Amino acid sequence: MKKLTGLLSALIILAGVACPVWAGAKKQFVNIGTASIGGSYYPTGGYICNVLNKSRKKLGHSIRCSVESTGGSVANLRSIQSGDLSIGVAMSAYQIQSYNGTGRFEKDGANKKLRFLFGIVEEPVHIVARKKLNIKGFMDLEGKVVNTGSPGSGTEAMVYSMLKRYGKDAKTFFKQETKLTTREQAVALCDDKIDAFIWVTAVGAATITEASNTCEVALVPFNDDVVNRMLAKRSEAATMIIPAGAYRGMDHDVVSWGTPGTVVASSDVPDEVIYYLVKCVFDDMEMFKKQSPMYKNLTREWAVTAGKTIPYHPGAEKYYREVGLIK
Repeated sequence: MKKLTGLLSALIILAGVACPVWAGAKKQFVNIGTASIGGSYYPTGGYICNVLNKSRKKLGHSIRCSVESTGGSVANLRSIQSGDLSIGVAMSAYQIQSYNGTGRFEKDGANKKLRFLFGIVEEPVHIVARKKLNIKGFMDLEGKVVNTGSPGSGTEAMVYSMLKRYGKDAKTFFKQETKLTTREQAVALCDDKIDAFIWVTAVGAATITEASNTCEVALVPFNDDVVNRMLAKRSEAATMIIPAGAYRGMDHDVVSWGTPGTVVASSDVPDEVIYYLVKCVFDDMEMFKKQSPMYKNLTREWAVTAGKTIPYHPGAEKYYREVGLIK
């Protein structure tokens, strides 16, 4: 009997070493805010939830994850602050604004509970225009009908911010400003209902591919002196290239700029939830990369720090230290 008791004690100790102490806890529900269907954020959130839900038996947790289509970066960050979302995908430029209560979040106040999980992809600003209009740069959009992103999106916030840098206002700069979803804007462009749309997204986004395959479009450079002066002051933004061949009809590189897309969460989300979420993604990063061509250059080392402008969530930091990605 003593030998049996000793054996059981040893097994319990080994189990504690192999698995975190929280394994097998009560059911926990999390929702990931993404953006409209057709971009990079929605499938990203869907994949994360899928692998997390499928890992329940293997990893011994009881987490239920769901994905939610939202307005995008700004809307996600506000919803995390209000408690309506657990986790969200957001441009790193707005991550730091939400944390400090500046820029688009001045009225919301600082969200010091916001925490960084990982970067997912570089997101250059895409200006997609009807080719026959011969638009050569951002300022050529003056007097045009332009879709500037859905309300609450990072794209919308970026457009308004850049217009201020040019000393312009959307109401007078554009002939008309539309608020179509990412799926609607491709159809509207090819139907000549809009002249161009602006979208901050990963190279290879489905909506832009759809537009380029349906009608004659041009990718417009966004790298003038105003942009370069802005980049010199912002560590989280950088020049980015939309490479030749990324979309039908592109025979040369297009120079733009952007920031990484990141996954963030509230510090109120339990450490074990974030630990398992990060573990599911990072333990099989190659499978994550296969979800879309947008992720083909993604690496574990890049994702750990790309776009990090706020503190790590303790659950994410625990995993990264365990596997040696941070010290």
